[in-house]
Amino acid sequence: MNYLEAYDRQSGFLVNEYPLRGIDLSELKLLLKIDEGIEIYGCDVSRAQVSELARYISEPFVIDDACDYQVGFYRE
Repeated sequence: MNYLEAYDRQSGFLVNEYPLRGIDLSELKLLLKIDEGIEIYGCDVSRAQVSELARYISEPFVIDDACDYQVGFYRE
């Protein structure tokens, strides 16, 4: 499962993570413009990319301007 992670801009601490459901790893890398062959554990995402990723979050989600966002790539 891959996650959209929200980090507080001031402290740098992880404050929330949202499972990205319904998008597989290859689609996610394509959306983020990451070479599919590269092994990666996390990457910063722009506000525009966060908006696109929001459709894969099943719980209510609003972009928080006090946070920076990353996608965390996890193997299961």
